[in-house]
Amino acid sequence: MPEFLGCQCHACGQEIPGNGFGRRDSCPGCGADTRCCRNCVFEEPSYRLDCLETAAETVHDRENSNSCDYFRPRQGAAPAKARPQAGAKTAFDGLFRKRGS
Repeated sequence: MPEFLGCQCHACGQEIPGNGFGRRDSCPGCGADTRCCRNCVFEEPSYRLDCLETAAETVHDRENSNSCDYFRPRQGAAPAKARPQAGAKTAFDGLFRKRGS
């Protein structure tokens, strides 16, 4: 198994050393919590509850430290946050627009 080299902070992108993921650890660059969903290998914004691990408890604040038993630090950058497509709102609003306006 390859040695874990750390991951990039979800907030600033700075490298976090492999031993910096305790419940009270923070990023050396920006001070963001490191043991959080945004730095976890199971975080996936496109999944229900934003997590690939279906047995994990729901975490509402995914950028703050938590004690999830399934936390595993990811290597590399966190995935982009899910954002609604800009055209979806326009299309939805178009459904209710009065004709001729």
